[in-house]
Amino acid sequence: MPSYTLRQLEYLLAVAEYGSVTGAAGALHVSQSSLSSGISELERAMDLQLIVRHHAKGVSLTEAGERLLVQARTLIEDAQVLEQVAHDLSSAPIGSISIGMFSVIAPYFVPALISQLAAEHPDIEARIEEVDLDELNDGVVSGKFEVGFGYDFGHSSQVTLEHLLDIPAHVVVPANHKLAKHQKIALSQLSGEQLVFLDLAHSRDYFAKALRTAGVKIEIAHRSTSAELVRAMVARGMGVALLNLRPAHTQSLEGKSFAILEIRDDIPPARLVALIANPEKLTRRAVAVLEAARTVQIVGMPK
Repeated sequence: MPSYTLRQLEYLLAVAEYGSVTGAAGALHVSQSSLSSGISELERAMDLQLIVRHHAKGVSLTEAGERLLVQARTLIEDAQVLEQVAHDLSSAPIGSISIGMFSVIAPYFVPALISQLAAEHPDIEARIEEVDLDELNDGVVSGKFEVGFGYDFGHSSQVTLEHLLDIPAHVVVPANHKLAKHQKIALSQLSGEQLVFLDLAHSRDYFAKALRTAGVKIEIAHRSTSAELVRAMVARGMGVALLNLRPAHTQSLEGKSFAILEIRDDIPPARLVALIANPEKLTRRAVAVLEAARTVQIVGMPK
């Protein structure tokens, strides 16, 4: 067993931060004699001189003290994480949780998720930020988001994915289009059409690959990062579109109609996933959010 304590390491960190025994003792609400004694005991346990006392000028760390400081800080942070995990395991989910949400899926996913959390875990405050897929991945890796939700496109090897749902692609055409009466079409039937393109990183590659694989040459007439705007332009006859998530209705916000057609081609669906950084360090809040997410029904998904 170690011959030093976390409290002694905490004393060392405080001395390094405040540059004096007086300042460190005041910050930790202990007496100067207790802090000095603790540092001396740590030096004896390590068989090292860790600080140098300067008359009327505070203290400074020796080279050994500076090197030890890095590991001391890591040990204390790990101990704090352990304490938080233990607290989460022994208590009901409570507190705020930061959730990253791919902006395209947010309108379909967030209302049901928040409603379910409010009903089942009213003490959880879900703070949701809508981002693109790259920001989502980076936010989960950095710890900005405890949990993320998005498509399985371009994710980092540093995150763990949980598959939630497969979302097939579909074609959107104006209500008066010659193909609108069909329930299902081949992508080859779009040859020569103008495309209203959902122009998002990773999504654009997904749709471009589907068209390329089908041998379809199509002119991009308009681009947008909003699926709602893409459907609105299609409803006005400005082109056709490829999308994944479908609304529960077939009218744009202007009240103009469009038709949704299934695709005969073998196109891999977009995989809706939950992203987490470390499954072994999930808080009770994160576990509750994941449990709720597994039961969310996406609006407009075919039965």
